Order: sequence, then C-alpha cells, then structure tokens
Amino acid sequence: MAASVVDFYDGLARDYHLVHGDKWDEAVEREGAALDRLIRHAQPAAADILDCSCGIGTQAIGLARRGYRVCGTDISERSIERARLEAARLGANVAFGVADFRDLGKVVGEFDVVMSCDNALPHLLDDADVSQALRAMRSKLRPDGLLVISTRDFDRALVERPAAAPPRLVPGPPRRVILRLHDWDAPDSPLYTVRFLVLTESGSEWTLAHHSTRYRAIPSAVLARAAEDAGFDEITWLSGENAVFHQPVMTGVNRA
Repeated sequence: MAASVVDFYDGLARDYHLVHGDKWDEAVEREGAALDRLIRHAQPAAADILDCSCGIGTQAIGLARRGYRVCGTDISERSIERARLEAARLGANVAFGVADFRDLGKVVGEFDVVMSCDNALPHLLDDADVSQALRAMRSKLRPDGLLVISTRDFDRALVERPAAAPPRLVPGPPRRVILRLHDWDAPDSPLYTVRFLVLTESGSEWTLAHHSTRYRAIPSAVLARAAEDAGFDEITWLSGENAVFHQPVMTGVNRA
C-alpha cells in the first residue's frame, strides 16, 4: 500500500491543484471555512490541529489562515514540499512533515483536533490498517479531542459504481483536461483503481500524464464501527441535508 500511494501522490503533487480546476486558492479558503465552522461547533476552544494526510495543504493552509496552530503531515514527501511552497505563498504558518498516518509516533505533541480529509483513509485496503490508523490518530488527541474524517459517499458509490467523474477543463494557458476513471475490480468488490489523467495542450498536440492508485470503498457503518473499536465515542456522520463539507464527514470524540 505505502509504496503505491507514495508513488501516486509524489507523481501528482505538481498537478494536484487541478482537482479544483484553476480555483485551488478558492478551495483553500472555502474548505478552511467549512472545517472551521464544524470545529467551532464541536470544540469551541480548539487551537491545535493535526492534519495527518494534508497533501499539498488544501485544508491545513485554510485552517492556519483562520488562526489555528496547524501541523500537517503526509506520506508523500513531494506533496509536503509543495505544501510548504503554497503555505509560504499564501502567508500561512504550518509545521509540515512526512509521516504515514498509521504511525504518528514521531509527530510531536497532542492536539485538539486530528483530521484526515479528501478520501485518504480508504487507501487502506484491509481492516487491520484502518484500525491501526485510527488508533494512531487517537494517540495524538488530547482528552475530549475531536476526530474529523472525510471520505467519498461510499454508501452511494457501492450501489451506483460510477465509472468516472465528470471531466474538468482548465482554460489555461495551457489548456488542460482532467479526467478521473474508476475501474472496479468486480461488480461485487469494494476495491477499485483510480486513474487520474491530465491532458495538456502543447501547440497543435496534447500530452498525457497518467497517475493511478488503489482504493477500498468503506461503507459509513463499517468506518464508524472501526472508530468505535479504536476507542472513539459519539461517532457522527454529517452528509446529505446535514452536510458541512464537499464530502461526507465522520466525527468522533476521544473520551478518556
């Protein structure tokens, strides 16, 4: 798992902002605001946040710009390098480092909030790894600290099994087209491969960059049960009419 995920995000780090078209800075602001509202509702005094799958910093930077003390870690060193550059460009003070969220022992300190957004946890393809990651996250939380996890809506995806996401055109220059394909292993399998294709216009021709990685569609009830087994209480899913983020969000509390 680790090698393939590192390769995927190392390779995608330069172009990851294209997930949001040409509006990544707006996504940083929008997602930071959404998570700030969620955190302030659940933990009004929260100040210290660990984003343990921060990627190029979308949520970590957004929250730092709202006054939180943020530590951002990720398994991809190139993503962390890009996150440092983006934080400096946007005037955000974030402590970044490389870490696998299954082992956060080298991350210094404890936090009021530990979060993992943008469908990172479903890279873990077996229950033992999910449990290990959730226990590692809990180990970095202060008593009564808040866990925040966002994933795709897998309850829906396991029924509909979408083959692709809508294409996205980035007007440029250069013009780019972003495609995301979902290759399910079998009609009844929770496992699938994501193929992220970046087509870039170059004169009269187009070049193609292809990045792929593996996921496991984890139903909300299964992930909630894993969080409970890891020691979290008050497990809550926010989605549908209660949605506060662009993906369903699971929260839990570290009751000592």
